[in-house]
Amino acid sequence: MSTHTPRIRPHGLALIEVLVALLLLGLGSLSLLRLQGGLRLGADLSRQQAEAVRLAADDLETLRAGSAAAAPPAVLDGGASPMRLQRRIEASALQRLASVSSRIDWHDRHGQPQTLELASLRLQPQADLAAATLLARSSGGSGGTGRSSGAAPGIASPARLPPGSQDLGDGRQAWRVRPDSTRIWVFDSRSATVTQRCDRPAPPPGTPVRLDAGSLGVCRAVSGLLLSGHVRFATGTDMPGETQAEQPDSVLLPLDLRLTLSSTGHPTPAWECVHDGPDGSSTAGRAIAYHCLVQPVAAASGGLPRWSGRLDLVPLGWLLAEGSATAGQSGRFRVCRYSADRDGNGRIDAAEHPAVYSAVTLPLAGQNFLVVRGSARCPVDTGPWPWPDPLDDSTVAHQP
Repeated sequence: MSTHTPRIRPHGLALIEVLVALLLLGLGSLSLLRLQGGLRLGADLSRQQAEAVRLAADDLETLRAGSAAAAPPAVLDGGASPMRLQRRIEASALQRLASVSSRIDWHDRHGQPQTLELASLRLQPQADLAAATLLARSSGGSGGTGRSSGAAPGIASPARLPPGSQDLGDGRQAWRVRPDSTRIWVFDSRSATVTQRCDRPAPPPGTPVRLDAGSLGVCRAVSGLLLSGHVRFATGTDMPGETQAEQPDSVLLPLDLRLTLSSTGHPTPAWECVHDGPDGSSTAGRAIAYHCLVQPVAAASGGLPRWSGRLDLVPLGWLLAEGSATAGQSGRFRVCRYSADRDGNGRIDAAEHPAVYSAVTLPLAGQNFLVVRGSARCPVDTGPWPWPDPLDDSTVAHQP
C-alpha cells in the first residue's frame, strides 16, 4: 500500500519579486517628485513672466506716449526675483516713427537667465517743434505729473528723474544736484520720490564720478516730492507770439526760485530748489532746468501726505515789473507760466501748472515758465492742435 504525501505550496513573495516591486515604487515616486518640481517651477516662471509682461507693458506705454527717453538699466521690484529694465529707442525706416522697446531680464528659481521684450512704434516730434519738447504735456488731473510732447490725449506722463541720475542697482537712483555741489538726492526708481538727502565732497571740476550705494557720503532720510520744469526766455520782442512760446531763444538770465508754502507742519527742510542756470550774468542757452524737493505733511483727514503753496522766480540783477523793457540785466521783465485746461474739466489741475498748488500728493514735472519783456503780454496759443501734435503752448501771467 503506497502513501501519497501532498505537496505544500509555498505562500508569500520571493525576494526578487519584492525587489522588483520596490524598484517600480521608487521609480514612480521619483517621477512624481520630478513632476511636482516641474509644476512648481512652471508656476513660478509663469508668475514671473506675467509680472515681467506687466512691467514691460507699463514702461512701453510710457515710451509710446513720448514721456520718457532711453536711460541706463534700472532694477525693478519683481517680487521674489529682482528684474532689470532696459529701454531702447531707435529710428525706424518709416518717416516720423521711432522703434521703442522695453526689455525685462531676471533669473528664475534655478538661477537661469530669463528675458522678455515688448516692442512698438511711437511718433517722433516734428523738427520745427523740437523746442517744445521741453514742455511736458499731460491730460491733466490733480494727481498727474506733467505732459509730454506728442502724447495722446488721456495718457499722463509719469514723474521723471533728473537727467544724469545714476542707477544704484537696488531700486534707487542718485543725482548730484550740480556738478560742483556737495548735495546728492536719492530717488526711488519707480515712484521718483526723494528718499534720502546726502552730502559728499564735490569732485574736482571736470572729473566724472560714478555714484554707488557706498559712496553717497552722510545721508539723512527724507520723504520728498519732486517739483520740476524749465525756465525759458523770449525777451527779444515786445509782441511775443506762438512762435516765441514754442521756440524761445533769448539769453538766460540769472535767477533763483522760492516756494511759499501755505500748508504747515512740514519736516525740515520743508523745501529746497536747485537749477542749472547762470550764477551771476546772462548767458546763451536753451533753458534753465530746475528741480525742487518738497517734503509733504500728513493730511489731518488722513490719506497721502501733501503740500500746498506757490512757486515763484526770484530775479538776480533784473527787475520784475510791467512797462517798457530794454535789453540786458537792467531791463524790466515779467514771468509767464505755461498753463491751460488741457483735459477740458473746467479747472487748472496741479499737472497743468496752476498759480497756486493745492493738496499735491505726487511728483510734478513740466511746470514750465517763460520770461518776457515787461511791456509784453504772455503769448497765447490759439490752436488748432490736431493729433499727432496736440500742443497747447498757451501762457498766462504769473509775476508780477
